[in-house]
Amino acid sequence: MDDQLGKLIEPKPVPFTFTAPGWYVVGGLIVLLLIGLVWLLIRQYQLNRYRKHALLLLANTEKKYTDEQAFDLLIYEADLLIKRIAMSRYGRQNVSGLRDGQWTAFINRTWHEKSFNEQDEVLLNQTIYQSKQVVTADEAQAFTQKAKRWIKKHKRHINAV
Repeated sequence: MDDQLGKLIEPKPVPFTFTAPGWYVVGGLIVLLLIGLVWLLIRQYQLNRYRKHALLLLANTEKKYTDEQAFDLLIYEADLLIKRIAMSRYGRQNVSGLRDGQWTAFINRTWHEKSFNEQDEVLLNQTIYQSKQVVTADEAQAFTQKAKRWIKKHKRHINAV
């Protein structure tokens, strides 16, 4: 059959180079994607920076009051920190007047775990309104762990409430 058509002429192989125009487009898209990713990471870090500072403050407070065996003050300070964060995130008018069950219900509405319960409400009332109330180390540690989880996982915006 080759004899009837003649010799086949094969084209030269196409050289692989990065100077083709398609590679400029792909390179530009990759650069834009990386810039966007870096911007998102920086934005996420800035939005969650207050959480890291609050966790550090709570850890320092926990160490201080655990060493002093002042567990009632530890619960008070943890609750105060939660309230400060809630006021800055959800507005002072939505948080400042909340007491007792309203406060624990509000905290539970602002995150998915909803682990603050009536025992925590009683514990808060004892440490704030009753003097010389004994708070055990286990109660203080359990409340502090809940506070840490709330700081890490609470919803960020007021429309989330």
